[in-house]
Amino acid sequence: MKILLDANICLDLLDTSRPTSKRSVEWYLANKDNEDYEFFFSGDFITTFYYVLTEKRKHDSKATLLAIEALSEEIVPHYIAHNDFTNAKEAFFNNLCEDFEDLLILSSASRIDVKLFVTNDKQLLQLGKYQNIEIVVP
Repeated sequence: MKILLDANICLDLLDTSRPTSKRSVEWYLANKDNEDYEFFFSGDFITTFYYVLTEKRKHDSKATLLAIEALSEEIVPHYIAHNDFTNAKEAFFNNLCEDFEDLLILSSASRIDVKLFVTNDKQLLQLGKYQNIEIVVP
């Protein structure tokens, strides 16, 4: 089963001092070795990871890059395509969700047949499902 981790989950894995990191890290460690699971994150989040960790959290820039590289070796980065934009825009104009960026990530996940989207985002959790993707908290 393909599982996409939201940016907030990946940030929890990269910075364990975040308030939600304990739950995210425990969930990931409990599931990462399951051979039935393939883990992904949006590669488009990499700039967000770098910015949040270096500018907001004041982590060392070189250490941050090495941590992102290690994350990318364990969890596959998946990138947004133009068709994902088109699908997300349609869902946005149909009032499926107020957050276009989240719809863009979900559209991208749908393209590669992700079945589970793991997030701490309350608005996405209220959505519960996007196409064939179940949205869950770790």
